[in-house]
This record gives sequence, C-alpha cells and structure tokens, in this order.
Amino acid sequence: QFLTGELCDVLWKPGFVLTLSLSSSPLCLGPGSAAGCHRLSQVVKQRMQMYNSPYQRVTDCVRAVWRNEGAGAFYRSYTTQLTMNIPFQAIHFMTYEFLQEQLNPHRQYNPGSHVVSGACAGAVAAAATTPLDVCKTLLNTQESLALSSNISGHITGMANAFRTVYQVGGVTAYFRGVQARVIYQMPSTAIAWSVYEFFKYILTKRQEERRAGK
Repeated sequence: QFLTGELCDVLWKPGFVLTLSLSSSPLCLGPGSAAGCHRLSQVVKQRMQMYNSPYQRVTDCVRAVWRNEGAGAFYRSYTTQLTMNIPFQAIHFMTYEFLQEQLNPHRQYNPGSHVVSGACAGAVAAAATTPLDVCKTLLNTQESLALSSNISGHITGMANAFRTVYQVGGVTAYFRGVQARVIYQMPSTAIAWSVYEFFKYILTKRQEERRAGK
C-alpha cells in the first residue's frame, strides 16, 4: 500500500482524500491472495487464544476445524476482512498524512514525527474499525455463547455476525477489546512507517547523489 500511496500522491496531489482512499483500495492491497492465505493462520491463532481452548498444538486445531466444520470454516470472515481493510487503510493513511502536515510540513526525514504520526494513525484506524474486528473474531472463533443465541448453529456472513454481537452484548459489545487492539496497532504502524520513511530517505538520497555525480 505504500507504493500505491506514493503513486497516487504524485498523480492526485491536490485531491488529498481521493489520493488516500485510492491508496487503500483492495486492488492495491492484494487481499485476494494475501488475505486469503492469512485466513487459516488467523482462525487457528484466535481459536488457540480463546479461554479454555481445547487445542494444544496448531496441527490439532487445524485438523479439528477441518473435520468438524469443513474447509469453509477458515474463510467465514473473509469478506469481513476485506471490508475492514478498506476503511482501516483509508483512515490510517489520511491520519498519517494529516499529522505529517502538522508535525513535518516540509516533509523532511524526521524519525520522531514519523514514529508519532504512524502510532497515532494506527491507533485511530484501529479504534474506528474495532466493530468489524469483533465480528471477524466471532466468525473465526464461533464462540459458544454467541452460538447458543444463533438459530442456525453456525455464524456465517458479516450481517449475521453484526446481529449476533448486538444480541449478545448490545452496542458496547462492538468495542470490546478496543484498548488491546489500539495498543497492538500503535507500535506496529509506528515501526512500519519509520522503516518505510527511512528506506525512502536512503534510496532518494542515493538517487540524488548519482544524478549529481553524472
């Protein structure tokens, strides 16, 4: 998404929101392949992290899910993940660019501003998309309390997940775990933006030196 963001920034510099929205499109992120491969690991990870999880090993979890629920269980949250990627990346990029305009208006390499902007951008995007993450987690884990309130026995689809979350815990249930999600995302996005800006600075500097040497 960084590459696409840079390309859009060059092509549509005046269109701030349009530029950042385009940079977060699913075609730019490649979710068809990346998110698809990521689904299996997410389902296994979240089921093993559940309280009183019956699984001791990754292979045990994979076999149990495959045997009891079929291969489709690994992709119940696929559309929710794709739907979450778009607003998350749009908010993420817009917040980062906005903070850079405030903290680093001349757009020079400034590690401190990149860390702060990246961390804050991740925090805002994570908090705003927590309801989608809650629904994604429910689809992945098929938590027993939620299943008992669901007539079909299995929770499938984003709309069904949203209804079930509301039935179980009301509006506040959509924001359970928001603090943990924000704390997780802040260092992740801070590091990502810092590394990206560092290599961008190094590569740009080398390119300028080569041009000057000719």
